[in-house]
Amino acid sequence: MDTDYLIFLQDVRENYGGEFFFKIISALTTSALTAAIPAVLFWCINKNAGIFLLFNATCGRVINDLLKGTFCVYRPWIKDSAIIPPADALSKASAYSFPSGHTQFTTAIYGGFAFFYRKTLPQLIIPCAAIVLFVAFSRNFLGMHTPQDVLVAIAYSIGLFFVAEKIFAWIGRDEDRRLMFFVGGLVTVVIIFLWLYFKPYPEDFLNGKVIVDPLRARADAFDALGFGLAFFLGWFLEHKFINFKTQVAPKIRLRRVIIGFAVLGVIAAVIYPLMKMFLGVEANNFFRAFLPFFSILFVIPLIFTKVEERFK
Repeated sequence: MDTDYLIFLQDVRENYGGEFFFKIISALTTSALTAAIPAVLFWCINKNAGIFLLFNATCGRVINDLLKGTFCVYRPWIKDSAIIPPADALSKASAYSFPSGHTQFTTAIYGGFAFFYRKTLPQLIIPCAAIVLFVAFSRNFLGMHTPQDVLVAIAYSIGLFFVAEKIFAWIGRDEDRRLMFFVGGLVTVVIIFLWLYFKPYPEDFLNGKVIVDPLRARADAFDALGFGLAFFLGWFLEHKFINFKTQVAPKIRLRRVIIGFAVLGVIAAVIYPLMKMFLGVEANNFFRAFLPFFSILFVIPLIFTKVEERFK
């Protein structure tokens, strides 16, 4: 039934268009622009809201990697050769299909934003929900994911909102609970990494070629490790050694954004290409996941607080 639905959407795409529109929707909502939402919130507006979104984005990604690596569900075009996604979308696809990473990230940011502000800004719920549903549908429309891939991603991401809300309410200002959460998070991330790295992966062949190289699948363990460590280390170290405030003048907020985007720009334009030249797949996966979010949470706040101290 799921493949019939995807083939129907493919016929619509080929006969009536819409491919470009849904590619744009899919790309924009998982781009650096979307990642900037929790960053700006965290640096300048509402630190708790920023932390909430960053937790859901990074830890949701760890769960996504865990489910992908555990269930090893092949992409729709492997299940049915009649499904033919656009070539450029195909080239960016990760090893396995279930659940959808694009949908998870979009739900974490836009859904998390609406969830956090649901009592004070309820008017955000409908547009944010629409964005999530548009992205989920785009992944089906482009033939990249089955309906269950996107629905499960939405479901566990929403479930994570409630878990995160309970966790941060439980932590409050209690330093012992903060330490427990930090240590527990690190241990959990390492266990997930070890499971994904050492578990056996299927070696099925199609047309004489292995469908998913186990080495490629195993490298995703470093993706999960990078995202998980970025959040827990960044969150804990910022509170312990910086603990900046967001109640600052508009010009200071603007300076923080400029510093933040400059650092992230250097990572994307300089560090990533160098990593690609000199590092292997596993190290690349780790640092591409770790560097931006650890920088958002710790490195950039460290820089702008040092700058602000000089301008006092």
